Amino acid sequence: MNKPLPPSARSSAAAGLTQAAAQKQFALQVCSECQTVQYPPRDVCGHCLHDQLPWEPVKNTGTVLASCTLHHSNEPYFQDQLPWRIGTVQLDCGPVVIAHLQDALQTGDRTSLRLELDAGQTGVLVAYASHS
Repeated sequence: MNKPLPPSARSSAAAGLTQAAAQKQFALQVCSECQTVQYPPRDVCGHCLHDQLPWEPVKNTGTVLASCTLHHSNEPYFQDQLPWRIGTVQLDCGPVVIAHLQDALQTGDRTSLRLELDAGQTGVLVAYASHS
């Protein structure tokens, strides 16, 4: 029997996350007009509404704002992985992101993020303890 895969529904704008993860880069959309780093991926800048948002390498460090441990999921993939830790991270480059938490990260901890391919080959954000 095949193991279930993670949910794969993403916007077309989010394809850059998967591409960056496949290239082992940490890249997010950066507005070519105002230089605002965007997350989640979008079609126009959340700051100035410019529509040129190329994917560029950005600083991957930040601070965990909140963490949560999931003990239940309706998704078959996550049911096999529980408990599953997620959290919000304020990136030093600007946006707040939702990431899978590793290394027992807690609120207030410094972290380094990576874009990784999940079991379904989709790019996801994963936060690890900073070693600085």
